[in-house]
Amino acid sequence: MRLLLKKTQTLIGSSISNIISIITRNKPKGQERGYRLKVTGYSIIALLFFLFTVPCTLFPTYAITDPLSVPNNRFGIHILQATPDESSPAASLVNTHGDWGYITVLVESKDRDHNKWQEFFNDLRRRHLIPIVRLATQPEGNYWKRPYEGEEEAWADFLDALIWPTKNRYVIVYNEPNHASEWGNNVDAKDYAKVLDRTITALKNKNRDFFVLNGGFDASAPPKAPKYEDQVTFMRLMEEAVPGIFEKLDGWTSHSYPNPEFAGSPDASGRGTVRTYVWEMEQLKNLGVNKKLPIFITETGWKHAEGINYDPKLPDADTVSVNLQKAFENAWNLDRIVAVTPFLLSYQEAPFDHFSFKKITGEKQKEKLPDIRILGVQYPEYYSMYQTIMDLPKVAGEPLQETKASLTKGEIYSSIVMGETYIISLTFKNTGQSIWNDAEQVKLVPLAGGRELGIDSVSLPKDKKIEPGGEHTFNLKLKAPESGTYEVSLNLFIGGKQFESKPLRFTTEVKSPVILKIIGALGWKRDFTGTYTLKVKGVSGESAQSITLNKQGISGEIEARYLLPDYPFEFSLEKPFYKPKTLNQKVYTGVNDLDFGTLQPDLLSAILHPAEFWKLLPFSQ
Repeated sequence: MRLLLKKTQTLIGSSISNIISIITRNKPKGQERGYRLKVTGYSIIALLFFLFTVPCTLFPTYAITDPLSVPNNRFGIHILQATPDESSPAASLVNTHGDWGYITVLVESKDRDHNKWQEFFNDLRRRHLIPIVRLATQPEGNYWKRPYEGEEEAWADFLDALIWPTKNRYVIVYNEPNHASEWGNNVDAKDYAKVLDRTITALKNKNRDFFVLNGGFDASAPPKAPKYEDQVTFMRLMEEAVPGIFEKLDGWTSHSYPNPEFAGSPDASGRGTVRTYVWEMEQLKNLGVNKKLPIFITETGWKHAEGINYDPKLPDADTVSVNLQKAFENAWNLDRIVAVTPFLLSYQEAPFDHFSFKKITGEKQKEKLPDIRILGVQYPEYYSMYQTIMDLPKVAGEPLQETKASLTKGEIYSSIVMGETYIISLTFKNTGQSIWNDAEQVKLVPLAGGRELGIDSVSLPKDKKIEPGGEHTFNLKLKAPESGTYEVSLNLFIGGKQFESKPLRFTTEVKSPVILKIIGALGWKRDFTGTYTLKVKGVSGESAQSITLNKQGISGEIEARYLLPDYPFEFSLEKPFYKPKTLNQKVYTGVNDLDFGTLQPDLLSAILHPAEFWKLLPFSQ
C-alpha cells in the first residue's frame, strides 16, 4: 500500500509539473509567474478531480469494522459440514459462558449453492455463530486444483449475494499455498500472490464489508520445491510478485500447530508451536509490513491417541484437554487475536480422526473414556476436550450487524380530518442482518410530530422475532388536532439504538371533512325514492352505509369524516335487484357530487321473487 501511494504521488506530481511546463513554455518573458499561479490553481482542481474519480482498485478500501473494537468472544471451532449437525454442537462448545463465537468452514467451488449456504448462514445467525469462510477449489487426484482465470469474480458474486450473519464478512483465500497439494501440485508463490490480489480486489469491489484474510501457511514445511516451500521464502516471493500484498489484507490467518507431529508442548514458543503467530508477525515486520493485522488462528490443536485405532505414541484426549486449556489461557490470549478455531469438531475417518473432538464410531480404544455431560444431558460422543473448552470462561461477543428496514406498505396520510382518530398500519421488511427482538426489543418510534398528533411508540411483541427477509406490521394510533400542517418522522429502534435505515418522513395537513351528495336513478322508473347502499374502498380501508335518495334521485349532504381529503376512492352504489354502479373519484374538503347515473334492473336475480320482479318492469310504475 505504501508503495502504491508513493507511485501515485509521483505520478500526480509529475503530471502537474508537465502541465505547468507545457502551458508556460511559450509565454513572453516576465509573465511566467502569473501563468504559473493560474496553472497551479487549475492543477489543484485537476488533482481533486483525479482523487475523486480514480478507480477504487487504485486506492483499495479495507473492512470498515475492527472486530476488536467491540466485545469479542475469541473461542471457535473448525467444522466441515454446513449443517445443524455440526453448527448445533459448535454453538454449545463456543457459546457456553459466552456468546457469538466463531466457526471456520470450507466452501468448495462446486458447492456455490445460494439456497444451501443462505439457509446455513440463517442457522448460524440464530445460534450466534460468526462464520469464517475458507475458499477452496476442488480436488483432482491427491491435490487441489488452482483457481481458474476469473474465478475471483465468481466467488465475489456468490458471496456478495448471501445475507451474512454479521457486518464483517470473513473470507480466507484458499489454504496453505506453500504446499503443492494445495496449489495445483506445484508450489508457486508468485501465482498465489496474484490470485490473492485479484480476489481481494474482486471482493472489495463488491462490498467493503468483506474482511479478507490470507490462506494460512504451514510454518513447518521444508524448503523442498516443487512440493513444499519454506514459509519465509514463500512470503518474500509473494511480496516481490505483488509489492504491498500483505498490506492489502484485513487480518492474518495463522496455523499455529504444536509441532513436531502435532504433539508439542503448550508452553513452547516460536516457529512451529502454538505461538507460531508471534513468529509470523516478526516475518511480516521484516518484509516492511507495519499494518497491525488482527490475528485469526483458524487451524491449531493436538493429535490425540484416540481414533479409528488407538495410537500410544500420541497424547491421550485428557492430556490434549489440559494442553488446550493452557493454550487458551496463556498462548492465545493476546489482544490482537480475534478467533481461535481448533481443528476439528468432527472427522470420522482417516487422515484426521486423531484431531476429531467427536469420537469415532466403532473406534478401537485402549480403554473406555468417561461420558461427557452437557447441561445435565449425557453426550458420550465427544472426547474430554469438548467439555474442557465448553467450561472455560468466555466473553459475550457483540459483533456489529446491519439493522435495516424498508417500508413495504402503508403511509401517514397527507391529509386528515380534524378531530378524527386513525389507526395507521405500516409494514416493514427486515433488510438487515440482525434478528429483530433477538436480544433487545424492537419498536417503532416517532422522532418528530408524535406529540402533536398523539403518536406513541409501538413495540414488536416480545414473543415475536423477525428474521432478515421477514415482515411485520406496526399499528400506530393518530389523533388529528383541529388545524395545522405537521412533519412526521419515524424510525425503528433496537433497544436504544436507531436503525441504520433513513427515517421515514411524512407531511400531513388537517382539513375539514368531506361532504358527499349522491345522485342516482333507476332504469324504467320515474320515482327514485328509496334506500340504497354506498360502499367505499380506498387507502383508509373499506366501509358501507345506507343512504336515502329522494324522488329525483338525490341524497342530502352526508358528512363523511372517514374519507381522506385529496385521496381517490372507489364508490359503489347498490340496491337490491339492481346492478350496482361503480365510479372512481378523488374527493375534497366540502361538497362532492357522486353521480352514478342509472342503475339497471337485474331481472335474473329477481326472477325467483315474483313481487320484486313485477316492481322492476316498466309498466309497474
